[in-house]
Order: sequence, then C-alpha cells, then structure tokens
Amino acid sequence: MDRGLESRLARRREQIRRRTIVRRRIMLGCFAGALVAAALALLFLRGSSDDGDKADQAATANAGKQAQSRPADGQNPDGADSQRGGVHPDDSWKPHTGPVPILMYHVIGDPEGDVPYPDLWLGQDDFKAQVDWLAENGYTAVTLVQVQNAWYDGGTLPPKPIVLSFDDGYLGQYLYAMPILEKQGWAGQLNLKAEGSDLSSKEVKKMYRAGWEIASHTITHPDLTTLDPASLEHELVGSKQQLEKDLGIEIVNFCYPAGQYNDEVIAAVKKAGYRGATTVNPGLAEKSMPFELNRIRMDRGDGPDTLAEKLSAAGA
Repeated sequence: MDRGLESRLARRREQIRRRTIVRRRIMLGCFAGALVAAALALLFLRGSSDDGDKADQAATANAGKQAQSRPADGQNPDGADSQRGGVHPDDSWKPHTGPVPILMYHVIGDPEGDVPYPDLWLGQDDFKAQVDWLAENGYTAVTLVQVQNAWYDGGTLPPKPIVLSFDDGYLGQYLYAMPILEKQGWAGQLNLKAEGSDLSSKEVKKMYRAGWEIASHTITHPDLTTLDPASLEHELVGSKQQLEKDLGIEIVNFCYPAGQYNDEVIAAVKKAGYRGATTVNPGLAEKSMPFELNRIRMDRGDGPDTLAEKLSAAGA
C-alpha cells in the first residue's frame, strides 16, 4: 500500500476514534444531567407534598372549627329546617315577632369614571364605617330566614337584629362586603340573578359557606308586572330551579327586580314556593306582610350618620 495513502487512512481512523469518544462523553454528560434534574425534581415534589399536606391539615382543622361554630347546612341556629344564618345564637337571643330593619345595598366599591346609576355605588370605606357603627350601637346582622324563623316558627333573634341585603350579584359584594362582614362574624343576604351577575358559582358558594343567605332575583331582572303568566312563571320558578341546581342549596326567598310588583306578581311568587319577598318600599319589614317586606335603601356617600338618620326615620 502506498505509504501516503496508509498515513491518510491512519489519520482518518484516529479522527473517527476521537469523535466517537467525544460523542460518548456528551451522551454521558447528558445522562448525568438528566439524573441530577430528576433528583432535584423529586426533592422539590417531596417538599411540595409536605407543604401541601400541612396546608391540607390546617384547612381541615380550620374547617372543623368553623363547623363547630356554625349551624349545620339546611338548619337554622334554632334547629328549624331552612338555610343557616351567619351568626350563631347565644343567651341574649330571645323570641321576636316585631319589625326588623332590612338594609338594601347594590354595588360595593368606588366607580371608575362615569357609570350608569352612580347612586347604586357605595364605597367600601363607607360600608365598613356603617358596619362598625351598627356593631358599636348594638346591632347584629342576621339573615332573612333567621327573621322568618323567629316570626313564624318560634325561633330567636338578638336584641337588635338587622338584615343586610345585596341585590343583583356585583363583584364588590364578594370582594369587599363579605370580608368586612366576616370580621364581625356576620353575613348578608344575596339577592341573585340566575343569569348575568358578576359572580361565579364558585364565589356564590363561598358566600353561602360564609353564612350568607342566597335569594332569587329572577333570571333576567325584568319588570315582572309587564310579563304574561307563562313568562312570569319562568322568571320565578325557573330562577329558583336554576339557582338550586347550580348551587346545591334551597332557595327560600325572593326579591322583586327594581321593586316592581302587583297583586298578580305576589300570587305568582307564593305559587312558586317562596317564603317571602323583599321590595324597595321604605320602612321596616313587618311579620304581617311577608311578600311586601320593606327595606331601607343605602346610596352613594351614605356614612354612619346617614345610616343612623335613615334607621331612625324608619322607626328602628
């Protein structure tokens, strides 16, 4: 063989050998890196699992404490079958059949720019100030169901009961009103449209678990006095069924959209299976008018002084 050719072949074999060694080293390096990454991932997952277990344990313990401090689902504090309330009774609660003030709120929060119906907005600072004033002046927020249990079923109420109702289902009711009320150990009544509210089913369920009562506010918020019998039944019965199916709870009470009702609407509300209904008529809610319950409207800029004036004017 030609010496020059032999030399070139030898160099070629050496190049192939070196490339093979390099490829093997690269493959070994990649394999080692993968092992290290897998080990780190395993350690991370174990740590996350431990943290998750601790979080689950804490959540379970907290849920147990809450379960001990709240009535069971489907029962009011006095044991009657109904939705629970957010406040557990104590020795100060007594039988009560007299009038009860129901406050009416809409949007909790501060509007950004021009908004339709600005009077429906109440800033969260004003709302908190109102709640603080109520607590300082001896009021206790209860649900409408608790009031009805006292009126009709021999239940009890605190010395100065009051219902805080919130119409339509605005996001601020969940984001701002619920935490403010929770700090007092209170809950509200959410008059919820079955369709078109700002709140998801998950958020509404959280409000219910926090002790809120959920009431129907129809499906689409129409003027009920303008509807034919079939459409009226759909709004009343359909909203109740939709909310009960979606939330897995019983819907007991109703709220007239924009306060519009007449004798025909009242009859349809009764027929649909509701226990009572709230209006926008000013004054205190009376036992003798279960389907025409008065409320005290809260408007934009209303602070504690205005709240006190409105309660006094209503006879509270």
